[in-house]
Amino acid sequence: MEPADIMMMNYDLFKRMKELAEKQELVIADDQMDEFNRLFDQREHIREEITANSRRYGIEMKNASYKRKDQKVNDISMDISDMIRSIQETDKRIEELIISRKDLLMDDIKNIKKGQSALKGYGGVPKKTNRFLDRNG
Repeated sequence: MEPADIMMMNYDLFKRMKELAEKQELVIADDQMDEFNRLFDQREHIREEITANSRRYGIEMKNASYKRKDQKVNDISMDISDMIRSIQETDKRIEELIISRKDLLMDDIKNIKKGQSALKGYGGVPKKTNRFLDRNG
């Protein structure tokens, strides 16, 4: 297989990964964590495929002469770099959404703890239960 073909396969995989990242951004905004995790697993599988292709590409490039490293490979490589930057920007937005959701959850937990301690404070002293019976009286 030609190096340009392998690079094109990687480009298509990165394109699918970008689409999955955009879907992840939408589902995290809707609090659909199960769907987010499913999409994450799909992205991980694509990453593994890209790694395998890159290993194969490295072997092909070592075996090829320098003249075969043509402009098409360079163009595809630049397109892949742009795609990776786009994915990183989307991941940054996803990270910001997750951090804001985490902060909201922590605030809710703090409010619940404050409410629980307030209830204990207003509840008074719990009644004592008698443990012994008075048989003399």
